[in-house]
Amino acid sequence: MKYKIILSILVILLSAGFANAATLNVGQGQTYTTIQSAVNAAKTDDVISVSEGTYSENIVVKMNGISIIGQDKGKTIIDGKKTGSVIRIEANNVTVSGFTIQNSGGSGQYDAGITLYGSNNNEIANLIIVNNIVGISIYQGSNNNVVSGNDIRQNSKYGVYVFASNDNKIYNNNIQDNGIGFYGDTARTNQIYSNNFIDNTNQAYDNSGMNAWDGNYWSKYIILGGANAKDNHPLPNPVTIEEEAITTPAAQNTGAATGTGKSAPGFAGIMVMASLIAVWILRKR
Repeated sequence: MKYKIILSILVILLSAGFANAATLNVGQGQTYTTIQSAVNAAKTDDVISVSEGTYSENIVVKMNGISIIGQDKGKTIIDGKKTGSVIRIEANNVTVSGFTIQNSGGSGQYDAGITLYGSNNNEIANLIIVNNIVGISIYQGSNNNVVSGNDIRQNSKYGVYVFASNDNKIYNNNIQDNGIGFYGDTARTNQIYSNNFIDNTNQAYDNSGMNAWDGNYWSKYIILGGANAKDNHPLPNPVTIEEEAITTPAAQNTGAATGTGKSAPGFAGIMVMASLIAVWILRKR
């Protein structure tokens, strides 16, 4: 009898545990017509899948552990209408990938195409970030974030701005034709490597001199700021920027459902079936 009880509990736990991650679809004819409405409905581990199109929004993310994924970064565009940040993240463990991010507004360094504000362990990847005041702003105690696989260009003030934030990794990005390619202010122990700094009005500024610059390509090599602000191994040729592989929680469960439905159980379903079979076998004994 006790084996039956244990197995029944196992079935319930597996069913509940693997039904959490949902895929929320955004676009014409989908459950959600705006990205913000899907963000507001999302729970931890949910994936927001955004169809091709132009979305005129200023998105604020406050839910931890969600992923916002565009179908095609050249054709899935978020336009900030020159008002504040296009996407502002005030949460942790968030992934944003697969968009063109354009037309941020405002005047502060925290108004950007992507703003991380007191926000940790996020991944900002595979984006075209263009025609903003600031491309990416990592601001006010935003630590341990990854910025990779992005084309950051033609942003009028800064390509990447890091203020009072540490231990971020900025690599595998094309940083081109910005006012200042990278600006570090009171920022320490960030790692900046394997990027292309091309034709920015000022390539880079690092006032602490306590960040790790190691192996970037420079169309003209110059880092202003602290005495130790230098690239230890500048590259002779541009880096080939590669797409980052993005693994979302829902993608790990095969057969994710559309709309607000929960993802199909995948491995959990197999385990549940195995548990039911075990119960049946015990009954036959």
